[in-house]
Amino acid sequence: MVLQSPLYNAVLVPAARRTMVRTAEANGVPWVKSKQWIEQQGPWSLNEAEASVRVPEYYKAPFHSYEKGNLCWDAAWEVEIASKAVGARNFPEHGSEGEEAFRSAFDSALDSLGACCADGGRILDLGCGSGVSTRRLARRFPRAAAVVGVDLSPHFLAVGRKLLELGSRAHGNGDEHADGELSAAMHAEASALLRDELGAQDAQLCGSRGSWVNPLECDGRVSFIRADAADTGLPCESFDVASLALVIHELPPHATRDIVAEAFRVLRPGGQLWITEMDFSTQGFRKLRANPLLFSLIRATEPYLDQYADYQPQLPDDLLATGFRDICLAAATGRHFALVATKPRDGREGRTEIDDRRLETAKEDTHLNTWEAARM
Repeated sequence: MVLQSPLYNAVLVPAARRTMVRTAEANGVPWVKSKQWIEQQGPWSLNEAEASVRVPEYYKAPFHSYEKGNLCWDAAWEVEIASKAVGARNFPEHGSEGEEAFRSAFDSALDSLGACCADGGRILDLGCGSGVSTRRLARRFPRAAAVVGVDLSPHFLAVGRKLLELGSRAHGNGDEHADGELSAAMHAEASALLRDELGAQDAQLCGSRGSWVNPLECDGRVSFIRADAADTGLPCESFDVASLALVIHELPPHATRDIVAEAFRVLRPGGQLWITEMDFSTQGFRKLRANPLLFSLIRATEPYLDQYADYQPQLPDDLLATGFRDICLAAATGRHFALVATKPRDGREGRTEIDDRRLETAKEDTHLNTWEAARM
């Protein structure tokens, strides 16, 4: 098996990493400078109060070219930079803003399926990483009462908390309008503060983002906790939305089932589960998987991708078996889908037929070829 051979560490993993770094730099995402900047925001340390959280064995596997997977600083410092590169690979015509187009495509697909969060609602972001998806949920739903990110990596959470801290300092400790949006004057003031604080050597990367690849935000509704998404320890029926954004393809199927069951437990009756993921039924992924050489480059950094590809068709049925109803799917990009499922209000109501709209909502596949770094 390729992933267990010397070829894995010696050839495929470095090749996959080079592809991501080349994609970032070729599309205007300053991978090297951004990593240098985030490292300099230390000193970095882990939250000792969270050290006792049990880490399941599957989570200890090498991921994304990191031997220690998500349990190391390099992975945490680079996760948001890599996310920019993923966006650029999916929407290369947008260059450095490809991630915005990518995530907006998921937002639109979810909206088309009836995804919603009532005023005062609580949103749970399972597998949040350093909080890119968490902060986006907060922006999308400015009248939500709270947005809580859950992740197993203490390193990712340390970066997520640091970015919120930097945002708070830059924005004057978070004096926000009622709708959660900062005024243009406050953005300008924050940018000036960042320039003074970070120094002239990084001035060319400043502005609303500072020296980081994403805007530095301040939102007191956002918080992070370290926990297994399959065993959060959160109260039953305490959230209105649970989100799994590009998480399931990084899990073995048994972990997905456990996490879905936990989402069902913590959702209030009438609450929704939102899933955004790769779709291996699309032509692009079918062709890629049929080419062992090219697919091995992707699998080199995604140890459970083959399992996910085989499991994906079973996911809606597992959601039904867990108790979810009114399950709807739609295409989000040429290679991804969005799904909304609802926890019934009385345990009986709701549709059990899967409403699969992926064919009628199919999108153009704009993804780069595996060997490309940018669209020429």
